[in-house]
Amino acid sequence: MFKNEVIERIAKEFGAPDRETVKVTAWNISESFGAVVQTDQPNREDHAFVWLPYPPDTESLPEIALEYAAESGRHSNTYPSPGLERGKPALKLIVTSSQELDDLISYIKAFKSFAPLPELRSNPSVYKASEQISESDLIRVDTSAMPKTKPVKPRREAIPRAVQREVWQRDGGKCVECESKAKLCFDHIVPFSKGGSNTVRNLQLLCERCNLSKGNRI
Repeated sequence: MFKNEVIERIAKEFGAPDRETVKVTAWNISESFGAVVQTDQPNREDHAFVWLPYPPDTESLPEIALEYAAESGRHSNTYPSPGLERGKPALKLIVTSSQELDDLISYIKAFKSFAPLPELRSNPSVYKASEQISESDLIRVDTSAMPKTKPVKPRREAIPRAVQREVWQRDGGKCVECESKAKLCFDHIVPFSKGGSNTVRNLQLLCERCNLSKGNRI
């Protein structure tokens, strides 16, 4: 499974894990920075979940990461790791390719050395050479009927910690839609891609399910 490849690669770069349970494999990269690979999920063979501390306010967020407010929605086995203690926000990175794994290693190394964090973009899947398409499967494409491409979305900036705390307190630590306290995320009411900002007024707490069902709608 791909999660095993991720574990082996991190071990190669940073040494043997400092902690192993039936649910996670964890490294203390430094005194203030830990990395945790979740082993009980996901069930998909080509995905891996990697938990990292929230980056400094001056750094942008990885495209492949979900933000978690404080400990809400966090995997409890991440708490013993440096920078991922109970009460702190965290990132769950969804790694799906060797390129993303390479980028993850570069990201961890930069985080460890307090260097500027590299961009960690998602990588589109690429067809394997063996996946041949027969001529009968091809269709004639009318380019005039194709929709115009959308402009490239601006990269999100990290939500300041002070803003996170105020939103958390205002919304009572629960989803504003269904009042769930599980798997909470900071949601932009006006999506960042449509000009929304990282202000208290434009942020709300949503559980992961409500956040995903909202998508990019206002």
